[in-house]
Amino acid sequence: MAFVGANVAVGKIIVEDVPIFLFSEIRFLIALLFLVPMMLISRPQAVKLQKSHWGYLILQSFFGVFLFSVLMLYGVRFTSATAAGIITSTVPAVIALLSFFFLRERMSAPQAISICLAVLGISIITFQTNSSTIDSPLFLLGNVLVFGAVISEALFTIFAKKLSAVLTPIQMATGVNIIGFIFFLPFSIKEAITYNFLDLDLTVYLLIVYYAITASVLSFVLWYKGVAKVSANIAGIFTGFIPITATLVGIGLLKEPFGLNQLIGIMCVLGAIYLGTRGTETKEMDQSSQHSKTYH
Repeated sequence: MAFVGANVAVGKIIVEDVPIFLFSEIRFLIALLFLVPMMLISRPQAVKLQKSHWGYLILQSFFGVFLFSVLMLYGVRFTSATAAGIITSTVPAVIALLSFFFLRERMSAPQAISICLAVLGISIITFQTNSSTIDSPLFLLGNVLVFGAVISEALFTIFAKKLSAVLTPIQMATGVNIIGFIFFLPFSIKEAITYNFLDLDLTVYLLIVYYAITASVLSFVLWYKGVAKVSANIAGIFTGFIPITATLVGIGLLKEPFGLNQLIGIMCVLGAIYLGTRGTETKEMDQSSQHSKTYH
């Protein structure tokens, strides 16, 4: 999630010079150059894919890769990286609601409070937005697109949870990237025909490689390993790292303003992560202790 947040600002820089669909296609191609060899190496541990597995992989790729990328990258064109990162801190609440309806997961009191803290953090930071940004007629459109990306990310987590106990992280990451590559292919070909690759600065090429490795390889593998071990709503709490890293990278890389409201908002999100995970750890320790007593 820290990588995802940092890439909000990185993506904003890249799409100023590279068309969105073309950039996304290049990203998946680079990612697959890493993932396919990793898949071949880990093949003995892999599970044979069934039709239902492919169905969930397609849903993950459509919501978590295709829609998320399009909505987020178009959204940051019209709003700031900081604002985009802040809006994504509503992901815990959205995931908690979806996991309740689709996965029938219960929420403990600490988890509910932590989600409220995360939402409070976004509210505090959102209201500090400078007037020059608010006056922009496209600012609201950008924020709406980013919130659409939030819903897509939440659905991605729900579908990932469905497969996390069956397929290996490398299998899921490779499958999702292959399907994403196919989704973006027809749109990217159209943009590639008229695009002059020689005009692109070396720095942007390096940022694309960085984005591909962190967003399509590391983020997927780490996330899949994580959601296999915790509930979906607990995983959702960790999406609070998105606004934190997006804000910090936006400040450092894009020189966006930082004030007391951002600081308070970040502290709320960190508090949400601490409280939500602490409650889970206590519960798991109690369960472990009970099992131990039963065994003895």
